[in-house]
Amino acid sequence: MNEHRNYTFKSSLAPMIKGHIAERRASGFIYDSAADILIELDAFCIDHDYKCLTVTKDLSDAWSIQRSTEGISSRNNRVSALRQLSKYILSLGEEAYMPPKTQSGEVKIAHVFTEQERKEFFLALDSLTPRRGKYGMMLLEECKVIFRLYYCCGLRRSEPLEMTWEHVNLDSGCIKIVQSKGYKDRILWLTDDILKMLKTYKETIASFSPKSDYVFPGIKNGKHINKLTVREYFLRTLSQTSCANISNPPTIKSFRHTYVVDRLNSWMSSGENIQEKLPYLCSFLGHSTIHESLYYYHQVEEGRRIVREKDKTSKIVIPEVIPYED
Repeated sequence: MNEHRNYTFKSSLAPMIKGHIAERRASGFIYDSAADILIELDAFCIDHDYKCLTVTKDLSDAWSIQRSTEGISSRNNRVSALRQLSKYILSLGEEAYMPPKTQSGEVKIAHVFTEQERKEFFLALDSLTPRRGKYGMMLLEECKVIFRLYYCCGLRRSEPLEMTWEHVNLDSGCIKIVQSKGYKDRILWLTDDILKMLKTYKETIASFSPKSDYVFPGIKNGKHINKLTVREYFLRTLSQTSCANISNPPTIKSFRHTYVVDRLNSWMSSGENIQEKLPYLCSFLGHSTIHESLYYYHQVEEGRRIVREKDKTSKIVIPEVIPYED
């Protein structure tokens, strides 16, 4: 890309763009196409009188709107180049907004439950009346535990549903997640309150389905509870909370987001060494890299608030993250 080597970046992001391109090429990447996009970004910042020294959400939103002259793939390439620039800025210990990978004109930010919203949800869940007789009672008891495991253990949506008693050790206090995403197994050590909950639950569920190998059996013999059933109970519970009609309502995956944000915020607030803690969080969540775990933290205002309050932790390197995960 000889013709671009003499290009003079002039926007407020010029130092970051030049440093990023130099780093990528020093790492062995040709980085021609992305550099072309960053030249366009430089001009975009000048045209829109953008003065900030880092990538902000306002810039990301404006830059990521699909143009009438381009397709979705071209738009996503532009967003990807901006994400890579944000990654570089974060690696320097500076703050930067990380755009979602397939960002559209209207960005959907992950909902993280506040403390009050969590209380509302679980109080509403515990107050539900069962439907469909005995089966309804069984399913409600299962969901009361499932949603607590989602939040307290940061589980993926399918992980508790597919769990069998063979992989739950109530004596040692651990559960084994088998063949989850990426066909990986992992061991989760439980807190005393979760362990106590599971012991009580095992006695309760035995009266409904004594022969099932699944921790959360479904209505059909030999099957675990259905995802659609869990979603039905989630929506039914949510409808009785203040989150029912907000513009960005929670989803089941919000429990996993909330687990990560609450855990990191707790560590930062207590002055823990986050870089030492992150590998443990990564392992607990079943992620291959800390990048994946930090995907949840990039998006939420609650996370940025804690980082601002604990300025010394804002120098943590928060690298690029993976795309959407179930």
